[in-house]
Parts: sequence; C-alpha cells; structure tokens
Amino acid sequence: MTPFAERIARRILDVDNFENVAHVCCDWEEFVFEVAEWGVDHICGVDFDDLSDEAIKELDQFIGSFGNSPENPHPCSKYADPIFA
Repeated sequence: MTPFAERIARRILDVDNFENVAHVCCDWEEFVFEVAEWGVDHICGVDFDDLSDEAIKELDQFIGSFGNSPENPHPCSKYADPIFA
C-alpha cells in the first residue's frame, strides 16, 4: 500500500466513526462523500485531493474489504437499486 493510503486506512480503523462509515460504503469515492458532510477533506494530514490514482485504487480495495462493493452494495449506498423506481 502507498504510504498515504496506509496512513488513511490505519486512521479509519482507529476512529470508530470513520470505520462505521466504511462499513456502509462501497468505494473510496463514496467514503469521501459521506465524511465530507462532517467537513472532513483530509485524514492524518493527507488531503484527499493529493492522493494518486494508485492510492485511490488501494483505498477502494480497503473500503471494499468491509463487505460492500458496487456489485453487492449496502442498502444505503449510491449503488443500491432504488426501491421506489
């Protein structure tokens, strides 16, 4: 894992609120969207806009390790099929 991705992943595991969000997200983009509601745009001094494509792919895999994916999303995910379509 890249150093920035590893720092962020460790902090997500250390902070219960971040970990709770990670459990309902399918990828890094969705995680960033959710924590942005709290005004979070960086973790452990790493600005989300400074992440490389490689780090983002690694964070996608990390967030996916909590059990959700775009193919098998949490019901609250942006990837979930709308019930009232």
